[in-house]
Amino acid sequence: MPFPFSELCVLFNALDQARERKTSAHLESININNEITTDWFKRNREMIPQIGSEAVSFLSCLLPERRVDRVFDLRERRLAKLIQEAQCLGNTRFQDLQAWKTAEGPDFASCVENIMIATDAAPRSGPSVTLEEIDQTLDQIAGYSSFSSAHLSASINGKETRSAQKYQRLVSIFRRLHSSEAKWMVRMILKNYNPIPERQAILQFHFLLPDILRVQKSLEAAVKVLSIPMIRSLPVQPSKRDTHQLRQSKISNLLPEAGIMVERPEYQKARSISHCCKLAGSRLLSIERKYDGEYCQVHIDRSRGQDCIKIFSKSGRDSTDDRIGLHKALRQSLKLDSADCSFKERCIVEGELLVWNDTDQKIAPFHRIRNHVTRGGYFLGTARDLPARDDEHLMIMFYDILLLDHIVCMYEPDIQRRQRLQSLVHCIAGRADIGNRHRIDFSFLTAEKRLQQILARAITQRWEGLVLKGCYDSYLPLYRTFRPIKLKKDYIPGLGDSIDFAVVGGWRDATDEQALGIGSLRWTSFYIACLDNKEEVYGFKAKPKFRSIDIVDRHGISKHNLVFLNRRGYLELETFTTSLPQMDVNMGELQRSEGPEIFRHPFIVEVIGAGFDKPPNASYLALRFPRIQKIHDDRTFTDVVGYNELQTLAKQAIDVPDDESDEEEIWTRKLQPSAFT
Repeated sequence: MPFPFSELCVLFNALDQARERKTSAHLESININNEITTDWFKRNREMIPQIGSEAVSFLSCLLPERRVDRVFDLRERRLAKLIQEAQCLGNTRFQDLQAWKTAEGPDFASCVENIMIATDAAPRSGPSVTLEEIDQTLDQIAGYSSFSSAHLSASINGKETRSAQKYQRLVSIFRRLHSSEAKWMVRMILKNYNPIPERQAILQFHFLLPDILRVQKSLEAAVKVLSIPMIRSLPVQPSKRDTHQLRQSKISNLLPEAGIMVERPEYQKARSISHCCKLAGSRLLSIERKYDGEYCQVHIDRSRGQDCIKIFSKSGRDSTDDRIGLHKALRQSLKLDSADCSFKERCIVEGELLVWNDTDQKIAPFHRIRNHVTRGGYFLGTARDLPARDDEHLMIMFYDILLLDHIVCMYEPDIQRRQRLQSLVHCIAGRADIGNRHRIDFSFLTAEKRLQQILARAITQRWEGLVLKGCYDSYLPLYRTFRPIKLKKDYIPGLGDSIDFAVVGGWRDATDEQALGIGSLRWTSFYIACLDNKEEVYGFKAKPKFRSIDIVDRHGISKHNLVFLNRRGYLELETFTTSLPQMDVNMGELQRSEGPEIFRHPFIVEVIGAGFDKPPNASYLALRFPRIQKIHDDRTFTDVVGYNELQTLAKQAIDVPDDESDEEEIWTRKLQPSAFT
């Protein structure tokens, strides 16, 4: 029986109401969301499809963010036009729909709900909307996007591609929805359901589904596994007493499949050397360099002939065609066209995609990757970059193996997987290699000092950081007690790259405001800027000229600091101008079409980042992953870093020092426990 979309909206509305209650009461518990989700699944258990295309449609609509193969090329502006057509909106109501653009308006999905409430009492023509109809419609729309998977694109070859035809089924759906349903339909398309508890929803669908998705990260593939008679014979929700035993007995039967991504393990972040040792316990761990590149999970299926290579990105997207420049290195290093190939049918390996510079004989900076790797066939973010150089090319640094013919390596200990990887890969200088590693036995008292020395060396060499894996741990352990560890200097308080910037203005995303759950906000993201004329300001008291170089969003600022900037910033607000008597602001590429909102007196903030690199479409170096650590009330704009000063600091942080031993000794002292007391 097709599952009605209206019933799924009952769950979303209940979660949304709980979010609003928590926001007003300033509560931070997720237990109520889990309870609501569990109760909803219990009420609908008999109606929820468990097998076949209906089950895939159910999960696709419940968990739209997991459908990374689908890109719709539909954002608010285009959706507004479709809803105008579906609801026959006149100019006045269409203007009401545009309220999401205003400084204090609701998010776009809520605007859709608000303008449709007036017609809720009117009967809807046509059959009720089902999840299967929605899923098929979204598959069709995604098929027209070059950023979607090749499978979806192939499904519409030869069909009408005019926009008027492309969206007609979606317009028909919007005509048959009530206001709250239309709101959730919009959020499904925008892939932002907040605050649905994803893990709880997956667990309630089937107690084994979280484990299945870790091994085969595809909703369609997971449903096929659930359809296996051995799994079908199990209860969907066994008792707590039986769940542990059933998971243990079935986990080893969950096998990876070439062509379907395996979920990456969750990493723990070590906040200090001592914390890292605590996470390590008494295990024997391998310590590897964390390379600053793009994750690759490479699947080889030799039965497919010349099309045997498939490459997945970190998000799970099929990026095989976008990373065509890596194919030759993969063929040669894995000997795919040779009788000496170490496997007969298939393998799955992991690695980091990097750019190698033959002239410098070293790995090129991270931003050079975007000159060699496309996104949906397009080079993105390269407007201010130099073209790809003749002496640069892609390479891969292998570091794990998950499948080798019929051997499921992912359940083997890391030390054994490493041996298999070394037997499999033919290393080629500047093209393919296996990362070096150290081993530390954390049962010895000397482990902490040894780790301290390795990290000091890594920082001096300008590595991104370290990755620690238990030598006897499997790739995806059944329980999450022991997980691989990431250790980077910017994870350690006081050791990240820290610089004073000016917050010169901000902008608001209503969806981010909703996700934050701390009430009404004027701004959710802030422009950080440096001084373009610091020398003139110091020497001649010239009018300050600020250059905005980046944006810090809700992920890079604490809720406390965000609320502070909203309260104080409102008193300093200037709109629709970047030139004031006391200062000028150059927004550059960060300028938004809605017009800037600038603070008359910028806030001075300490910003920390994970090294430096060139942002997309920029000609300068800036902090990577900037985070506002502290707002300084006791500093003025003269303390803000100058543009030239920023570039010098960035270059010093990127280049390996001439005297490595001296800097390594400095970092060794900084990493000592006494340095943090």
